[in-house]
Amino acid sequence: MKSVALIGSNGFIGRHLVRRLKREKDVSLFLFGRSDLSFFKEELPYTRINFYDQESLKKNFEKIDLVYYLASETIPSTSWEDPLIEMEKNLKPFLFFLEAVSKLNIKKIAFVSSAGTIYGTTEGKVNESFDKRPFSPYGIVKLTMENFLRYYQTKYQIQFDIYRLSNVYGEGQDTSKGLGIINTFIEKIKTEKKVTVFGDGGSTRNYIYVQDAVEFLTLSLSSMDKSGTYNVSSGDTFSINQLLSILKSTVSEDFEIVYESGRKSDNSFIDLDNSDLVSNFQLYKFTDIREGIRNTYIYIESQIKSKIG
Repeated sequence: MKSVALIGSNGFIGRHLVRRLKREKDVSLFLFGRSDLSFFKEELPYTRINFYDQESLKKNFEKIDLVYYLASETIPSTSWEDPLIEMEKNLKPFLFFLEAVSKLNIKKIAFVSSAGTIYGTTEGKVNESFDKRPFSPYGIVKLTMENFLRYYQTKYQIQFDIYRLSNVYGEGQDTSKGLGIINTFIEKIKTEKKVTVFGDGGSTRNYIYVQDAVEFLTLSLSSMDKSGTYNVSSGDTFSINQLLSILKSTVSEDFEIVYESGRKSDNSFIDLDNSDLVSNFQLYKFTDIREGIRNTYIYIESQIKSKIG
């Protein structure tokens, strides 16, 4: 039986990952977050985490084998305006956590990183060894956190997995902070019949349905004795304009597209090579983006109706 802790269990990806890990018969789950209450209430043990209380961290994680670290308090656009917030909200808590648990018996830390921000704007397919050129404070700090994992592995022999996620979408994503272009577009289509595009719509990115993303995160359970770094994407690449065309044909609703000036914090092109990850899931079939969008649309539509009702 593996004891698995998940930091950031109340977040979008965290909630889906908890549901996925609950299906594992040899896993005991322990949830952690920064809020007082757990999304899963009394269903699973939950602790409000204090990254600056070293003794409490040691006590809570002393019997844990694997830690999934998904905690993040910022987004690229906000960190662009206030780079110091990245240090305070993300980097410092992460380092305090690593320092507290480094001398325990934790075998592995699985860290969710951001492919779209750490590589910067690229040309052609990008594999995990590609030069990292982050241009936002968010991406710079994510890459720094990755490098600290390598430091702690060298010093304390703690294995790690780094999952560099592409643009994740799906049911339950909170768009209020400005993350999640597909979910944001769907919400705007349903509520305003209008979407806003920053730039000319030519920005090209990878996307992955959240249930596919969390399936790949389970790789850490079967590779406890080694470290790895993986691009997590479906392999499909679309420009914003192509994405809007798919949305129009999938949701069958008319909407206006408004183009505004591009944002400096946005990446204009990235195309991830996911072959290293997929080699561990050779029979896996990705969710088609139209199916994923349809599922997300139905979910958002139901949420809007429940609020109105």
